[in-house]
Amino acid sequence: MNPTTARRLALAAFAVVVVLWLAALVLEWLTRNVSRGGTMGDPEVDFLLTMVSGVILLLFPLAGLLIATRRPDNVIGWLLLAIGIGWSLLAGAVAWADYGLKLHPGSLPGADAGAALGGALWAPPLGMAAVFLLLLFPDGHLPSRRWRWVAVTGGVAIAAITLAIVLSPGKVEPGQFPGVENPLGIGALQPVLDILQYAIILLAVCMVAAAVSLVVRFRRAGATERLQIKWLAAAATLTAVLFLVDLVLSAALVSSSTNDEPTWLVVLDNIALFSVGLIPVAIAVAVLRHRLYEIDVIIRRTLVYAALTLSLVGLFLCTVAGTGALLRTLTGSSGTLAVTLSTLAVAGAFSPVRGVIQRAVDRRFNRAGYDAQAAVDGFSEQLRNSIDLDALCRELRAVVAGTVEPEHASVWLRSPEARGERLPAGQLGQGTGTAQGRLGRGQQAGQLGGHTQRDQRLGELDA
Repeated sequence: MNPTTARRLALAAFAVVVVLWLAALVLEWLTRNVSRGGTMGDPEVDFLLTMVSGVILLLFPLAGLLIATRRPDNVIGWLLLAIGIGWSLLAGAVAWADYGLKLHPGSLPGADAGAALGGALWAPPLGMAAVFLLLLFPDGHLPSRRWRWVAVTGGVAIAAITLAIVLSPGKVEPGQFPGVENPLGIGALQPVLDILQYAIILLAVCMVAAAVSLVVRFRRAGATERLQIKWLAAAATLTAVLFLVDLVLSAALVSSSTNDEPTWLVVLDNIALFSVGLIPVAIAVAVLRHRLYEIDVIIRRTLVYAALTLSLVGLFLCTVAGTGALLRTLTGSSGTLAVTLSTLAVAGAFSPVRGVIQRAVDRRFNRAGYDAQAAVDGFSEQLRNSIDLDALCRELRAVVAGTVEPEHASVWLRSPEARGERLPAGQLGQGTGTAQGRLGRGQQAGQLGGHTQRDQRLGELDA
């Protein structure tokens, strides 16, 4: 495709998404007091959350716009734009139905059809994100022809689910639109539609297969493609963990009879929802390769501070419980002393616990850096305790070969005469003659010994 044509097409698709979302938000604001009840109980707060959700979902087409205009040959950009159009159509259909069925019944044509479409339009964007994004990431091609069946089956499942919901006769979303009949339903197709509803199982199988394909691609990929996959995997894993924690806490703490959620759990619900925005951001970074090599640092820091937070929270709770029980036994009341002591304990344990967690994470996820640092520390210790220049050169060759693994390296030593110094005979053994040598497959290195000047090369690695 011509770059100019691709740019115009991507801009047009993004403009459609923005217009649909703006229209949906206007209708949501007008129906804020009558639609869906909300989770916070305050219409303004519910509308604010809806608006933020719209901004989060807009990150998908925005990332698609960036990719499609810079790399129009990559299908990922166009797929993200299609996902954005799908979510915007869903939001527009639901808002249209809310206004035409609840606020001013009969004022908008096709409001009941909008309600029917609003119950089915979730399948295309969700299926494209959970199946095709994983299958085609990051270069826009399948891992191999053997995975073609996943793409075909996923497309058929998405179409079947959408048709099964749209064409099913009867009530439309009884909880959201009570008493509204589906104008698009076809009663004669009911037996076929009942079978098509099982396509959701096929879609779930395709989602799992797509995730497996990403693992297979990672194992076969080169260094750059592995970093790209790491970006997507990190964002998707964090989002999945937040949703899992939210689901478990909601199931454990919310009573089925009252269905009331504490405020902090509602906040967690929205944090989990907003974390979905990390996925398009990670995809854009990976495909455009902007700051691509920082993913390992991000993963390590996330693991360190997540583990540190959980450890300190656990320490604080245990200390509060233990100190409170002890103080109640001794004085009859704990007061604020238990909290104060627990806070001091957490503050004192911050640095030691962080160091332990950092070393553990480095051993597991930064093995090369951890081994290199250990090797350098060991060589520094030997350098302080040894005066045999030949032994030091051999040790230096081993350290450089084991940590940096350069293509070429050499050890150069300046003679005492070059520095204008006269040393006692035999102090350096054979002088520079025996100290020079090749470091494996040719390694460029620097100088050892003497007073290091600005113009001295202490180490030159040429890979």
